[in-house]
Amino acid sequence: MVRVCVGSSNPVKIKGTEKAFNRMLGSAEVIGHSVEGLVSQPIGLDTIISSARYRARKVMEIDKSCDFYVGVEAGLIHIGNLGYFDVHVACIIDNEGREYYGFSPAFAVPKHFVDQITSGSFRELEEVVDAVFGTKNIGEKGGLIKLLTRDVVVRDDLVYHSVVMALVPVLNKQLYS
Repeated sequence: MVRVCVGSSNPVKIKGTEKAFNRMLGSAEVIGHSVEGLVSQPIGLDTIISSARYRARKVMEIDKSCDFYVGVEAGLIHIGNLGYFDVHVACIIDNEGREYYGFSPAFAVPKHFVDQITSGSFRELEEVVDAVFGTKNIGEKGGLIKLLTRDVVVRDDLVYHSVVMALVPVLNKQLYS
């Protein structure tokens, strides 16, 4: 059994990470540690990647007893005339300091939601969603994707897929050496 430390106390990030490690590596003990994000709402792929890496590195400082350290960050990326998309990035760091990255499927975010963040009216997408839909802490309860897909996809699915993708080189070291 591997021990995995997640740089978040968000139950969605812990659940998605646990499901990914259990599915990919057989059995895992996953522990979440509260780590503040690098920025309130990451915008841009480089910022999202840096934020995921920051969370993984911070959790390494907090708990040195794990085999893998995971940082997961959701953020907004702008794709030309298509607008903004939400994507989750996972950074996994092993005990030897190797870093692995994976990405979730991405989905379009309504323009007026993004405008509320970029104008400074709200700091995070979760705040906008809670205001629009009357939810509370939706980022810990299925996320915007749960509302938009009517429960077909939930946020822990996005975390799961980003962590699985980051584990691909771990499972195939001979191909990625």
